[in-house]
Amino acid sequence: MVAAIRFGPAGIPIQCEGSSSREGVECCARLGLSAMELEFVQGVRMKDDSAREICLAAKERDVSLSSHAPYFVNLCTPDKVKLAASRRHILESARVTALAGGGITVFHPGFYLKLSPNEAFDAARRALLDIVSELETRNIKIRLGAETVGKRSAFGGLDENIRLSQDLGKTVVPAIDFAHLHARGDFRIRGEDDYRAIFGLLERELGDYVRSFHCHFSEINYSEKGELNHFPLGTNNEPPFRPFMKVLAESGYSGTVICETPKLDIDALTLMREYESAMGRKGAR
Repeated sequence: MVAAIRFGPAGIPIQCEGSSSREGVECCARLGLSAMELEFVQGVRMKDDSAREICLAAKERDVSLSSHAPYFVNLCTPDKVKLAASRRHILESARVTALAGGGITVFHPGFYLKLSPNEAFDAARRALLDIVSELETRNIKIRLGAETVGKRSAFGGLDENIRLSQDLGKTVVPAIDFAHLHARGDFRIRGEDDYRAIFGLLERELGDYVRSFHCHFSEINYSEKGELNHFPLGTNNEPPFRPFMKVLAESGYSGTVICETPKLDIDALTLMREYESAMGRKGAR
């Protein structure tokens, strides 16, 4: 039976002897993982021929691909040069990801700077309208995932990203980072009820998104200003992973969980096995 949830690392598995993304895909398949995020966080340097090779490898091994656009994106900036560069980073990430057979490119929406939340929303929405229009013009079929951010100074809280998706259609969807939700204070996640509340909100506001959700998971260190750094599973249980896997097993939701802990594929396998155990307990009832 094919699992409803795919699990994989944010980048090439640390257990992989090779250093290329194609080798990373092959390593994920050998480990039993069925997803991988291509990391363009310092810039898109993947050649088109490499992307095509990765596409073939991923299809042969049934590994679902996504990507993370460069970190230096700010769709809320009033600086026209920086805004043009941000649009270009997202578009190029999406283009290469689609060429590699990926289904979603995740990006950080931006920062409030001196803008009010509503002004930041309007700025991000305008920029994304242009990006979506360009994707359509170039026939690049891919979703853009607005990642929920971990700092209070950043634009892209869960409610804001849901609203972007509602305004812009299914090309732009939230990419749920549960550690960021917890660190920023959008949701303090302590147990099953909190995960059910988050997915309940997503289902009410975005309908069938919960049948193809995309998320990041890790434990996290944070301060009153938000995230500081990501932790391996089992470090501080913030947020806890076992209740999350239980909720996924019992809900019938479908999607992808990308592990962002420092232990990448090792912790992705821990998540997958916990999910499979929860599915087994559900079936035994």
